[in-house]
Order: sequence, then C-alpha cells, then structure tokens
Amino acid sequence: MNSAIRFLLIVLLLAGCEERADTGNSMSALNEPPAGFRQAAPGMSVSLPADLGAHPEYRLEWWYLTATLRSADGERFGVQWTLFRNGLRPGPFEGEEPGWQLDELWLAHAALSRPGEHRFADRAARGGTGQAGVTAHPFNAWIDHWQLAGTEQGKWTLAVDDEGFSYRLQLRPVLPPILNGEQGFSAKSAGGGGSMYFSYPQLAIEGEVQIDGERFAVSGQGWFDREWSSQYLKADQTGWDWMALHLEDGRHLMAFRVRGDEDFYSGTLVAADGSARTLTAEEFTLQPLETRNSRYGEVPVVWQLQVPSAGLDLEVQSWPGDYWNLGALRYWEGPVTVSGSHTGEGYLEMTGYGN
Repeated sequence: MNSAIRFLLIVLLLAGCEERADTGNSMSALNEPPAGFRQAAPGMSVSLPADLGAHPEYRLEWWYLTATLRSADGERFGVQWTLFRNGLRPGPFEGEEPGWQLDELWLAHAALSRPGEHRFADRAARGGTGQAGVTAHPFNAWIDHWQLAGTEQGKWTLAVDDEGFSYRLQLRPVLPPILNGEQGFSAKSAGGGGSMYFSYPQLAIEGEVQIDGERFAVSGQGWFDREWSSQYLKADQTGWDWMALHLEDGRHLMAFRVRGDEDFYSGTLVAADGSARTLTAEEFTLQPLETRNSRYGEVPVVWQLQVPSAGLDLEVQSWPGDYWNLGALRYWEGPVTVSGSHTGEGYLEMTGYGN
C-alpha cells in the first residue's frame, strides 16, 4: 500500500493544472479514473517479469523499496527508494516524436535514516525525454542518475546520490514474488476499487551507504512493492497506515489500514518457504498504542498487530526520531523494530497525519 494521494497532488502542482479534455483539472479525478484509462479489477492477473515494466494504460504506478541495514559495528540504517509514474493521458504513446511530452510525469523519493536522523531527497521529470522510465527486459527503473536495475546474475543494484547522503546496494531476491489481495488485485475499500499489487517479500542486501562523507559497509534485508491502478482513495478516506515486517522465525508480514468513515484492512502473511496467504479484516487487528509529538504534530509510533491464527501478537515501534519525507506533501516513512510474541524489523508508512 503506497502513495497515490500524495503523488496525485504533487502531479497537479507540477502539471500546473493544465486544461486537457482527457484528464480534467479538478480534484474530482481523485475518485474516478478519467476516460480512456484502464482500471484494476478482481479477476485480473499478474504476469512476470513483464509487470515489472511500466503500464502507460493506467494512471498511477510505483516501484517501492524499503530496507533495514546494519554496519559491521552494528550501526543501524534504513533505506527507502520509490519511483512513481503518473499518466496525464492514457498510453501507450507509440509514434510520438522524442521530446518534452505532457503524457506522463515521474517522481522519485529517496531517504536514508538512522536512529534520530532522517535524510530525504526527491526528483521529478516529464515524459518523452528519457530522463526517467522503466523497462522490464532487462529490468531498469531510473530517474536521472538514480537507478534500480537488474543484472545478468538475477540480482538488482540500487544507486542513489544526493547532497549529504548516497547508497550503492546489491539486492538478491531470497523468496519468489507474492501476490497481494485476490490473486494480485488489492482492494482499498469495501465499496470497490483498488490496485494490482505484488511484492518481493525478502531481499538480501549488501553494499555501502554514505552520510556526510562518512562511508559504511552494510548488509541487511528489504521488501519491494510493485503496484499500479487508475483510481485514488474514496472521498471519505483520509490516509493510510502500512507496514512490512521481517520476523526472526523467517516469516514476513505486510498489513495496512485505509482510514475513512469505515476503516479498511488487508494484509499478506508469507511463510519462511515463500508461500503466502491474504489476511482479511476478520483475521488480524492493527491498532495504534502510543503517539509521538513530532515536528508536525502527534503521530502514532507504536502499534499492536495481532494475527491469532498465526500465533502473532506483535508490538511494532518506530525508531527514535522524526521520519517525515518533506516533499510537496509530507508523509511518515521510517524503520521499525518488532517485539512481543516474535522479534523482527521492518518499515512503517503513514499518510494523512500532522498539522
């Protein structure tokens, strides 16, 4: 579950709310996809590796990585990298001359965190210039010099450089990709609507991070999400809480809550052997236990996540500090530790909080 609302608003700012007959320029686009765009729906399927590539017939999609890493002396780091694509009119865009096209917009977020410290940077690009894009064969997702790319050995490399921080990481999928929701269709409300959504639940990671000129050799694990849709949150929905966790017994767990007049819950539990099952709202509970007075107001930073059928009663706690990504819209994105019935680590994303 990720950043549709925040990206749409950024897109509206970048596009200058230009008049286009096929997209419109009002916030009504939040609820229904404009004419011509496809919409994710139950019964659709995921095809790999093709669906690692871009989907210009959809309005919004993203490639999203989070990772918890440690240096040789035990210092902890968190890494987030996300590439977004927003279509301003439906593709494919075959036959167009290369150039500065207003067909789609790209945005990337990069963050490097450690306890009590958070660095964030973003980049934006318009379609048609080759400044940003994604290919499936071979897999390559880039914007300017930021890049997540596959190798012939079946691994990925992630390279990010920005003022004050950078990382060079090698990522190896340990488990096969899993389908979230109903065979890859992930509902976001009881009344319909959602996205196509698959994940690589465990990536073994090693490489180097740099912060203020100091370099650290690191290793750890990560979670990768791939999601696409043409529909945004419902009018009554105000934000979401999403987490992806790696447990010490080899299991992995993703759960989210979309907040609204009636909260909507969904999740995926991945066994150590890579088999996965969808969790419905009746099978787990996710509720905040404690808040933190952050720089932008109160945010929930301690959560209880219970899955009785799986013997899980977890307390999920944010690292000390503020983990606001300060782009055109603020949202919380930071590492967490897990205690309770099982220990572990992971990432927490929250939108719709703060002043």
